[in-house]
Amino acid sequence: MNQHLADDRLSQRAVAAYESFLATKKFGALDGLRALSVLAVIWHHTSGTPGPRISQSGFMGVDFFFAISGFLITTLLIRERDRAESISLRNFYARRALRIFPLYYVVLMLYIVLVFATERGTAKGEQFFGNLAAFLTYTVNWFVDLTSGTSVPFYFSWSLSTEEQFYLLWPPLLVGALLVGKGRIWAPLTVLFALASVSVCAGIFLDTELLPWRMLASLSLPILLGAAFAIVVNTRRGYAAVAMVLGWWWSAPAVFAVMIAGLWCGAPSWSIQIVMAVAVTAVTIRENTLMHPVLTWRPLAFIGVISYGIYLMHMLCANVVRRLVHEEQGLALCAGTVVLVIAVAYLSFRYFETPLLRIKRRFESPAEQAGDELSRAQDER
Repeated sequence: MNQHLADDRLSQRAVAAYESFLATKKFGALDGLRALSVLAVIWHHTSGTPGPRISQSGFMGVDFFFAISGFLITTLLIRERDRAESISLRNFYARRALRIFPLYYVVLMLYIVLVFATERGTAKGEQFFGNLAAFLTYTVNWFVDLTSGTSVPFYFSWSLSTEEQFYLLWPPLLVGALLVGKGRIWAPLTVLFALASVSVCAGIFLDTELLPWRMLASLSLPILLGAAFAIVVNTRRGYAAVAMVLGWWWSAPAVFAVMIAGLWCGAPSWSIQIVMAVAVTAVTIRENTLMHPVLTWRPLAFIGVISYGIYLMHMLCANVVRRLVHEEQGLALCAGTVVLVIAVAYLSFRYFETPLLRIKRRFESPAEQAGDELSRAQDER
């Protein structure tokens, strides 16, 4: 009898936790994660500081961005399906275009002007203008050679190309898989498993110097993993299974400790990417983990809110700071870049991006317009 009562209490707590997750209108930790990710990227591009392996792993901040994007975008789509019994691809692509394209193309136009004025006739200038079609079409990760030895201006946009290709590919596949599977999660999970297998196998066994295989290998594992976790935890049974491991107040810091240990020891990148997707899940399935006081700290969350502008403009700001500190790499350059790009990105967000976000809301579903703030608050990158 006592055992049955205990089981009932556990079941009630599990149901309450799941319903609380579904009712969450803003994942409080994600802006903090975005901030840590973009700061890691700036560190990687500017510090040049030798040290332990973890200090040389800032480039993996991009992978964290990918895991966040996969989880959040899929959550938004799944919840739209649950509310409206359908997913409006038209509205999804309109929201994405209004959020991503304007600032991207403004910054790209600025690069065109600056490279023409300062690098015309140089190897860098030739590399940039020779790859301009890729920058314009979000195909940098397919067509720009980043191993040539000459730094290509705007090269970091390869990650934005990867995300845009995911946004283009995944929503129709998700809609189709849900139709085939009659709403059950096995179908979209099968699609994600197939995409991940194709990408990994292409990268290992095929010659990615050839464009078709390079395109297959460019599918991002952390994006796909983030999407898979989102599908699982947005179902009652899936949430309960994941919460048995990640639903404790200490689960998130434990996952972050594993990730830090892996970075410190130089673990394979694929293993770190898996842990990153797990970390995103751990800080979203409950809102009161031990990591939340850090990740919701207002200065860090502020950086996360404007992280898209920070990412797009950090190299421009780094070049300005280089003229002031007279060094190509170093802590002074890194710190100066962080301060300047935060200021510039804030101005961009307030006076350029925010008016466009208001237009973006016209393409929200009726349920979102009635008060669901998840896409409003966090569909920002």
